[in-house]
Amino acid sequence: MKKVLSLSLAFLLIAILLIPAFAAEPELLNDGIGCLSESDAQQVKAKLKEVSDKLDFDVVIVTTDNLEGKSITAYADDYFDYGGYGRGENRDGCVLVVYYNGTSTERWISTRGYGITALTDYGIQYIGKRVAPLMDDGEFFEAFIDYANLCDELVVQARAGHPLDVNSSKSKGNPALRIIIAIAVGLIAGFIAISVIKGKYKPVKMKANAQDYLVNGSLQVTGAYDNFRTSSVSRTPISNNSSGGSSTHTSSSGSTHGGGGF
Repeated sequence: MKKVLSLSLAFLLIAILLIPAFAAEPELLNDGIGCLSESDAQQVKAKLKEVSDKLDFDVVIVTTDNLEGKSITAYADDYFDYGGYGRGENRDGCVLVVYYNGTSTERWISTRGYGITALTDYGIQYIGKRVAPLMDDGEFFEAFIDYANLCDELVVQARAGHPLDVNSSKSKGNPALRIIIAIAVGLIAGFIAISVIKGKYKPVKMKANAQDYLVNGSLQVTGAYDNFRTSSVSRTPISNNSSGGSSTHTSSSGSTHGGGGF
């Protein structure tokens, strides 16, 4: 009997220890304001899980009409920290918070762990320029799918050693294409200018002698001189703002976060 009891206690202890391993994972989508249909929400959840599992990096979205008296920055940080999000030792990931109370809208991306490196301040604005217009038009499904894909793109790019930032090639565009466009614009502008000048030009018949071009009495030079007094050179420094990276702050849990709004 004692042996059976000991085995039962052993199995009970093992079960208790395994409970955390089988605990439900936190939801990657929490649509508090109901901007998605049920079918669209399921597709967004599947997309977020696909990207998060692929990257081992939590990509989270939450919509809400109540910031609980906090700034959207603090709300986003706390939602991520206390919600149990983040993969690995450094809890890598990011969360997009969309706040709408019927009259005003705010959007903020909070980053933690490797998210701070992968989603720079510039990168967050890059995401914002892509998804904000869609949300403004009520296209939340497209915006959230695009957000997941962009997070995937930027994390992969950063892990390859090229995080999207102010000085990265992607932010500057294709240099060769820019040169070609500049040359084309210059040629077109020059052609237009020459055409305008040519249209105003009235040709005259060629004279045999230069004297024939002068009107009698029109040129009377009584005296001339040049008096060079002084010279000055004005120099204005050209500003070259090459700063980049991610600005950071400390959340209420004492964790370091990056982030930005759009």
